[in-house]
Amino acid sequence: MKKLIRAAAAMVATSALLLSFTSRAADYPTQPVKIVVPTSAGGPMDVFARALALRLGEEFKQSFVVDNRTGASEILGAQAVASARPDGYTLLVSTESALMFNQFMFTKLPYNAEKDLAPVSLAATGPLVMVVPASLQVNSLAEFVALARTRGASKPLSYGSSGIGGVLHLPMVTLAKTNGLELTHVPYRGAAPAIQDMLGGQLDAAWVGAAGAVPYVRDGRLKALVIGGTTRLGLLPNTPTFSETGIASERSDFLYGITAPAGTPPEILDKLAAAVKKIVTDRSFREQNMDPFGYVPAGTSPEEFKRFLSKDRPIQEQRLKTAGVKPE
Repeated sequence: MKKLIRAAAAMVATSALLLSFTSRAADYPTQPVKIVVPTSAGGPMDVFARALALRLGEEFKQSFVVDNRTGASEILGAQAVASARPDGYTLLVSTESALMFNQFMFTKLPYNAEKDLAPVSLAATGPLVMVVPASLQVNSLAEFVALARTRGASKPLSYGSSGIGGVLHLPMVTLAKTNGLELTHVPYRGAAPAIQDMLGGQLDAAWVGAAGAVPYVRDGRLKALVIGGTTRLGLLPNTPTFSETGIASERSDFLYGITAPAGTPPEILDKLAAAVKKIVTDRSFREQNMDPFGYVPAGTSPEEFKRFLSKDRPIQEQRLKTAGVKPE
């Protein structure tokens, strides 16, 4: 009898908890929602997050406010969200740095991306493009690979990136390893100075964001050899994907993902994810906030985003090892 009473009490408690979660999800949000962006105001991710926040506010009839927590490879922003109350009122918009790279680059982190952050949605991806100066005597990725093999280690082609282990570095490391190329890496403080050195003839190649490459490709000063995504971009319709070139390599892009503190009710995560999908696939939002920057809408569910991260983490770990990154 006592066992039956305890079991009944447990069922009542569970039902009450489920009803509480359901009620919270149905009413959510009843107060302003903070979106933490771990980069500075005015940068690409901040601009995207603010556009998304504005539309989320319209969708939910509640304020979504961006809070920039800049620094330390997105660690500060991720930590702030990981330690926040799991009630759906604190969200993180970040790249793979906060969600995957950091755990393989730092021995001590104040958060665990897998345990402390709940996936909400992979909002969008940003395919990168590999560019070379117009003066380099290649017009395709196959010709670049052939030239690199001819030059070999005695006179290797050079490429720039924003630093070892960064999103602009790993694609070239992967391309070189997969195809047996000897290349010289030149680190820069971002893509802009690398582009300037290519224009000046001091650098042979770089992976950059599509939007940053377009003006120079259109005026003929740079040549775009390959898009790192799975489909061609409207910004660069004549630039092929890896699968079209026949050259083996991993995809080369970055992501904008949304996460919440672990323990946030699943009903709230689902509600947020549905709204994000509606927004990023909306034609007017894409035309104003995605297409001009070469972003590709995703709008996944929490479960889909979780599977993506689980599958991609070991891939990124191996890429970082190949790049020679050792945890600090």
